Amino acid sequence: MTRSPTPRALVVINGDDVYEDLFSAGLKLAEILTAAGFAARTAMGTARLADPAAADLFVLYTAMGDFPPSRQAALEAAVRSGAGLLAVHASNVFPGPATGPDPAYRIAHRLIGSRFTGHGPRPHESRFRVHADKGHAVTRSTGPFRIRHEHYRIETASDVRVIAWRRGAGGREPIAYVRRAGRGRVCYLQLGHDMRAWDDPPVREIVTRAARWAHGEGTR
Repeated sequence: MTRSPTPRALVVINGDDVYEDLFSAGLKLAEILTAAGFAARTAMGTARLADPAAADLFVLYTAMGDFPPSRQAALEAAVRSGAGLLAVHASNVFPGPATGPDPAYRIAHRLIGSRFTGHGPRPHESRFRVHADKGHAVTRSTGPFRIRHEHYRIETASDVRVIAWRRGAGGREPIAYVRRAGRGRVCYLQLGHDMRAWDDPPVREIVTRAARWAHGEGTR
C-alpha cells in the first residue's frame, strides 16, 4: 500500500462503555499517537474500517458492539496489504461460548491473534509486576514496572510472540504480544482498562513503540 509522508493513524472505538472507558481511551490514544508523529483521528463505530485505505495504522479498542464480518475482512485486507494494527484491551472480547469463538467473529480473532477466555480467580484486579522482552523493539526500554489493572486470561494463536507478561497463579499471562499478518504487523496490548493505565509512563511508552513498530519501524 502507498504510505503518506505523515503516517495516518485511525483510532476506532466501538461498543458498550459500561465496563470500558472507551471515550477517554480514544482521546488518550490519539494524544499519544500525535506525540509519536502520526496524524491521528478517532472514529466511533467500525464503519470507517470498510475503507482499507483509511489509515496506515489502525488502533482498535472495542467492547463488543457491531463489527460485521465485512468490516473485519476489510481490516484484515488492509493489514495484510501493509497497514499496521494495534489492538487494545477488550478488542479480543467477542460473543461466543467458552469452547470457542462465535463464527461471526472468526476473522477478527484470526487477525488479532487471541481471544479473551476469562478473568481467572478473584480478585479480578490487583497490583502486579509487568515483565518485558528486552529483545524486541516495542519493549526494549520497558520495565519491569508495576501497575494496578484488571486481569485477563487470553488464548493466543500459535504464531504470536509474547513481549510483556505478568506471573499469575496459572503461570505466565500475556500482557502484550506481536505477530505478522501478510505484509502487516499486529500488536495486542492487554492494558488500557481505565485512566490509571493511560497516564502511566511505561504504558504510554509501550503504545508509542507499538504504534511505530506496527507501522513498520524496526525489523523484529
